[in-house]
Amino acid sequence: MTLEDVSRALFQHAPAGLLAMSTDGVIRSANDTFCDWAGYPHDDVVGRYFPSLLSRGSKLIFSTRFMPLLQTQRTLNEMMLTLSTSTGGTRDVLVSSVLHDAGAEPVIYAAVLDAGVRLKYERDLLDARRTAETAVARVRILQEAAAGLAPATTLAAFGRALRVSAETATDAAFVSVIVVNPGGRLDLVSGTRPLADTVALADLLPVQQCLAEGRPVLCRTAADIVAAFPALAAGFDLEGIEALCIIPVIEDGTVSGAIACWFQRERELDENLLDLLAALATQAAPVLERIHLQRQIEHQSLHDSLTGLPNRISMQQRLRQLLAEADRHGGTVAVLFLDLDGFKAINDTFGHEAGDQVLQQVAGRLAHTLRVGDTASRFGGDEFVITCDGVDEETVLEVARRIREAVKQPLEGLARGSSVSASIGISVFTPSGGRITPEALVALADEAMLASKRAGKGRDTLVVA
Repeated sequence: MTLEDVSRALFQHAPAGLLAMSTDGVIRSANDTFCDWAGYPHDDVVGRYFPSLLSRGSKLIFSTRFMPLLQTQRTLNEMMLTLSTSTGGTRDVLVSSVLHDAGAEPVIYAAVLDAGVRLKYERDLLDARRTAETAVARVRILQEAAAGLAPATTLAAFGRALRVSAETATDAAFVSVIVVNPGGRLDLVSGTRPLADTVALADLLPVQQCLAEGRPVLCRTAADIVAAFPALAAGFDLEGIEALCIIPVIEDGTVSGAIACWFQRERELDENLLDLLAALATQAAPVLERIHLQRQIEHQSLHDSLTGLPNRISMQQRLRQLLAEADRHGGTVAVLFLDLDGFKAINDTFGHEAGDQVLQQVAGRLAHTLRVGDTASRFGGDEFVITCDGVDEETVLEVARRIREAVKQPLEGLARGSSVSASIGISVFTPSGGRITPEALVALADEAMLASKRAGKGRDTLVVA
């Protein structure tokens, strides 16, 4: 046995998982040990986005701790992660890694040590019918998909990368990438779909069935479509759809989207193609989860956790935008600074939980009272700020009157039967008066609110900037 043979055997059969990946987390090479632990064939591992092989918690650790520490320290020893195996089980591992950037392209080398009590040497056998050419094409498609999905930070970028990969894999007439938003709404984030002018996305039955059941929906012939979806068959026929394949995107048991491929000729849709689409969906799932998580974090950073209203930072951004538009187009901007009269007495009498309920009720009343385009935000404590544009003094005074009427209605919950009132200060800016900062315009409204307090509360005071 030559030294080269010994080296190759040592790499493949070492008692530790060994792998190399790009700085985007795409696996470029892996030994047999790692593949056995993950429970996937070598061709299914190479080209994968590494976090797709991790548990949900470890995905977050990888993106928020593992990669940032590695990029700053260059080496990282014994980071605990959990692999999700192909059989549905888990395996705790310790990952030591080094960032090597001496070559043309930075590479992360990692050693994965089994941290569990037992070693699980299971590996799926390669499909005997899969040819070398198919395997190479599959790896290339998965690598390109991973390279496109890994940096995606928006649903548009995510959808575009996934659509292009699915089009390459299937040669479909067109591909739809559909996402289930956290609120349950369906969005077509990339591509086109049949019956767009006549059937709502939520009522497109093949997609609806796939999302509801979490299983692929396949129609290989026009006859299959007639049998499975008779109500839509005529519409599909008019658009030349003779076959369809819809694959769910599933993360931790939750269906978060679908890849829908529409064909204008009958297709065999064999196991190799379905496996490839399923692999694309598996790669896409953690990326989609990350994008949703990032959007949730961004939303939370700009919204008050108690009332759900935009917070002070969000209000300042919105006001800065309105003032810039007023400078360009010559409009007016108004700020209403609202303070609740009697709120402290309710807090002292009924407790802080009652006070929180009052703030939530007031926030809801503001949302239902304001004009379309006006924005209510919680400034802090029992203070709220409303921004309006395109208003004159008469209009903004009418807005203030409606707010005062809504706020003073009897309260529900722990403070049932009690009431609060609103002292409001209003500052109005017009471009003819020069320029003003958001902070200064809010400060003027705050001063005007204090004048309303001094004048007897439950009223409004207007100043022009």
